[in-house]
Amino acid sequence: MQLVHLTLGWILVIVTLGLAAFWVPPSEETIGESYLIFFFHFPSAVNCLNLFLLAGFFGFLYLVSRKPKWDFVTTSGVEVGLLATTVTLVTGSIWAKAAWGLWWDVREPRMMTVAVMWLTYAGFCALRATTEEPVKRARFSSIFAVIAAVNVPIVYYSIKVLGQQHHPDHVVMGETSMMVTRWFGAFAFLVLYTALWRLRYGVHKNTHAERELEAKFTDAGI
Repeated sequence: MQLVHLTLGWILVIVTLGLAAFWVPPSEETIGESYLIFFFHFPSAVNCLNLFLLAGFFGFLYLVSRKPKWDFVTTSGVEVGLLATTVTLVTGSIWAKAAWGLWWDVREPRMMTVAVMWLTYAGFCALRATTEEPVKRARFSSIFAVIAAVNVPIVYYSIKVLGQQHHPDHVVMGETSMMVTRWFGAFAFLVLYTALWRLRYGVHKNTHAERELEAKFTDAGI
């Protein structure tokens, strides 16, 4: 089933590429052809926020239940969320260069809050890599994920509260083809990212089982 899930995700992303290439208008009145990257920037941006919120929720479930599976779910969600955030930053930077002639603008609230979010969750991964004791690592990671989820509303509301310099919220997406492709892409990337989430969960689960087996062999003197 995981292979089917992953294959479906890639197929939907390829369909999104086809819609962006052949269905939506080739240019937009404000920034021209460079707006097409939006159909890959927006899905990753939306889904990285979803993934981090879910990771915070599952981290809370671990703190309540102490069941290892919630630690695996939390960690794999953060890892895939970090991937989605990387895609968001890269596509956003490419878009900024094409549309406004600059790769980055430190005055742009959305850019900076997303960058801070990326660094925050990179810190999550560093924390796990440097904490060897499994129970302590799971507890610290879950607390981190719950607290870091605060980043999500900060990122979302940043330009609404602080204004914007170069973020393209003013780009007109009024045509039906644009709206359909926008949200179809968000769904397509959701399917793909959740497939990757399942794969990473399996890796963490199997690694945990392997370590437990090794510990039993050691205790048995084997």
